[in-house]
Amino acid sequence: MVEAMAKITEKKHLLIVGKSAEARHELVNSLVETSNRQVYRFPANIERFDEYLEHMRRLFPFVPINWKEQNPKKWTLNQIWDFHLDWTDHTHSILIVIEEFGEMEERWKIEILRDYFSKSYYQEQPNTSRSNFQLIVTQQEEGNMIDKLSSVFGLKEHEKRTATQVIQGKLEVINLD
Repeated sequence: MVEAMAKITEKKHLLIVGKSAEARHELVNSLVETSNRQVYRFPANIERFDEYLEHMRRLFPFVPINWKEQNPKKWTLNQIWDFHLDWTDHTHSILIVIEEFGEMEERWKIEILRDYFSKSYYQEQPNTSRSNFQLIVTQQEEGNMIDKLSSVFGLKEHEKRTATQVIQGKLEVINLD
């Protein structure tokens, strides 16, 4: 089962739902062990956007350690988010893991995931579906994630697919129940 999912992660992002948090965590650990990508793992149960940004600052080396102590005009949360956006745009062969993301503030959860999927969508090359990064997200329930993401997802000008089709093509929902 893990080997089959590992192959899926080469082309699609994963949303793992169902069973217990421990079961989802064990599956993620197995997937991480089989990955040949550099792994950036957020701690489980992030609930607020500022927590996400704080953990991002810890994970991403280009954000200064003392960013809060510096001139607030220089290192704002918006700038940290911008660094993150640039990083996902220009980094190759990485795996981003966000576990138990279901408790995150809904609007920020959708915005964060929308950004990841938008980056992945705009990085698409003709004749290949492989993106610069892969994303694994776990939460208790799917919670209409595809519909929510589709409703805020922007498409390229001459795109023939619908937003729902793009999201479904990029995201594999794995239900462990």
